[in-house]
Amino acid sequence: DVDTRPNKFDTTTLTDNDDAFFIVEQYHILSQYFMAASPRHPIMFYTIHHTLQALLTAPEIGMIQAPKITGPHALHAGFQYFMRDQGVRIPDAVPGEKPAKAGTWKGTDGHTLTVRGIGENENEYVQREAIRRKQKEREYSEMGMEHFSKQASEKTNKSCYRVLWEVQQDSQKAILQQQQQQQRRRRRT
Repeated sequence: DVDTRPNKFDTTTLTDNDDAFFIVEQYHILSQYFMAASPRHPIMFYTIHHTLQALLTAPEIGMIQAPKITGPHALHAGFQYFMRDQGVRIPDAVPGEKPAKAGTWKGTDGHTLTVRGIGENENEYVQREAIRRKQKEREYSEMGMEHFSKQASEKTNKSCYRVLWEVQQDSQKAILQQQQQQQRRRRRT
């Protein structure tokens, strides 16, 4: 995230041998606000596909809880798939569990994750939310944006598939209109 800053993190924290790098956040899962991964790393593949599946199968697109569908829980699911390929079961992210621990984790096809820190001291390596919430909200407002926690959830009675269908239909209509305009211009000349 753009509102993080290094603490104990320095030029020796990440090495050329790190295939992927995460810190442990306060809920004892991998940090989604600060991460690094080599191109085509399996944890990212699994995380993206899990996110897409969760979005596509959500029955109500207007009531999606971002942290559970696209944020830390999606990354945690990617971690679970990554380690499952080595026969290691990673517990679900629920209160009382501490599924992410510091160390080097070997998963899919020999790829690794380097994990640093402990949840009780999530800011040890990287300061999360280095910009205070009020200042961040003010800056978002100046850019015409709002923090995801301020966005009102409104029931739409539409699934993600339905919204994608509507976008595709609108796109097709726009293309057809553009083609018709081009044909009219050609006839005039």
